[in-house]
Amino acid sequence: MKQATIINIQRNIPKTWEECLARFLAARRREGAAERTLRGYKEIVRSFFTRYPTAWSATAPECIDEFLNQPGISPATYNNRLKNLRPFFDFAAREGAFSASPADGFKYRRGEAPRVVDHPLEDIKKILSVIGIDTFTRLRDTTLLLFSLDSGIRPSEALGLFPADIDTHLRRAAIRAAIAKARQGRTVFFSQPTADLLDRLLEVRPWDGSVPVFCTSSGDVWQTSRWTTQLRRYTIKAGLKRFSPYDLRHQFALQALRNGMDVFSLQRSMGHSTLSMTEKYLALADDDVQAAHEKASPVKDLFPAPKKRLGKI
Repeated sequence: MKQATIINIQRNIPKTWEECLARFLAARRREGAAERTLRGYKEIVRSFFTRYPTAWSATAPECIDEFLNQPGISPATYNNRLKNLRPFFDFAAREGAFSASPADGFKYRRGEAPRVVDHPLEDIKKILSVIGIDTFTRLRDTTLLLFSLDSGIRPSEALGLFPADIDTHLRRAAIRAAIAKARQGRTVFFSQPTADLLDRLLEVRPWDGSVPVFCTSSGDVWQTSRWTTQLRRYTIKAGLKRFSPYDLRHQFALQALRNGMDVFSLQRSMGHSTLSMTEKYLALADDDVQAAHEKASPVKDLFPAPKKRLGKI
């Protein structure tokens, strides 16, 4: 009887960063990563190696440090670069390209105070008056703006909805796990004016249910970047400085809290796995904090306000 032998199989180590990136993206796609997430990895990794073409070597940590600490970048940019580079280099190390991940040891920066997204209702009305509903494109844009503001849905999630996902009678939309950022499905709700516009949009569309609700005028998939550009044009035409699709999500969160929605319902509506994620959207203005303090201060109970006297009869 022959004795069994152990065959030493050499690992197929990626020889270039391009080869490693292709493998990394394929692996993340198999794990269910969203296309937007994959584009982020690709963009940052390519940008890094374009700036540091010799970084596929022992100099990688020094190059990463310089890339992250480039003069003038904000904490948000720093964190975004690290968020995309770290998984790539962790993967590269597991594939044998590095003995350890060159991105180890880099920590995220504490962010700046979040921008308070609080657009006056009059500004939103100005944008709506600029858009109108007299063509398919304008009806689509008006409906998408109100639907986003009404439900707090992410722009990419809204653009991934199909007619079957929306129930205008019950005024709710099902966010499928396949299009949700956290890959967890949920339900969002909207009001009757939004439902009326959705009904009108679905009625005038010449396409069947295989075409997304918010599509291009030719029935193609509409990208978030194009919606961002379109909304920016409307904003400028309305005489305003800044308004983005994500501002609608921030505005929903802030206004919902002001109008009495509890934070747990808000967390579920926005599709956050933790309350800490929801808190990032709740950069309340000073007036909100002061109004809440007036209601909640324990000192107020020590010195109750005097009752108003009735006037003489």
